[in-house]
Amino acid sequence: MKSNKLWPVALLLILLMIAGCAGNVPASQGADHSDPAKNAGNSQPVAGQTEKMKITVYHATKDAMYLVPEVHEVERNNHPAQTALELLLAPPKSSDLVAVLPQGTKVRGISVKDHIAQVDFSSAIVKNNAGGSATEMLAVGAIVNTLTEFPDIHKVQILIEGKKVETLTGHMDVSEPLSRAEKIIKK
Repeated sequence: MKSNKLWPVALLLILLMIAGCAGNVPASQGADHSDPAKNAGNSQPVAGQTEKMKITVYHATKDAMYLVPEVHEVERNNHPAQTALELLLAPPKSSDLVAVLPQGTKVRGISVKDHIAQVDFSSAIVKNNAGGSATEMLAVGAIVNTLTEFPDIHKVQILIEGKKVETLTGHMDVSEPLSRAEKIIKK
């Protein structure tokens, strides 16, 4: 007989516990973590954990024929495009790939307006470049493809020391904003 009287009380306690837990769902739950540019700063990390984001950068195959995407998982920050360029300047994770930007190249700044990223490199991108049309095509393609991974960037304008240039090494016109180059990505 006592168990029949306890049943409503137990049910009420369970309902209260469920309702109390529903208010504790983390803000990051349900966020689209596949888009680091869109979600940067959107979610709160769980205590003791850092929020992560995935960034794709492009490095070249050793035969200088194609670009290959390389995905990096990094701490979420408010400047994912800058982080992507820093990863592009670093050596590839895979020993099957080679870096496309010359050593000593620095990113002086990046800004995005009207879906066009303006990325300003140090003069080392020209001075330390080994030359050659394939090298230039892969370097430009890697920069543009890396930045156009972000949905808010559709084109990329490359600047050297704050100025537009016609070319990096004499083979490819970079005087205007450039679109993504899918054809040089290895499938």
